[in-house]
Amino acid sequence: MILAERIKRIREVKNLTQEEVAFKLNISASAYGQIERKANTSSYSTLCKIANVLEIPILFLLDVESSEFLKNKL
Repeated sequence: MILAERIKRIREVKNLTQEEVAFKLNISASAYGQIERKANTSSYSTLCKIANVLEIPILFLLDVESSEFLKNKL
């Protein structure tokens, strides 16, 4: 699973909208939507903020090789 898909899926599992996450990040909803489409272009700092808002460890967010991340960790 690529990073952008992972961020989106975790957000959905947490029952958060893009708008809610964007508000907590203090960015526009369109800017956050772009992150969900192209997360690989995001800075490490931005990814840390997203992990914080989603209440997950950054290492969990970046563990894109794990095929069972939702089943085992959320």
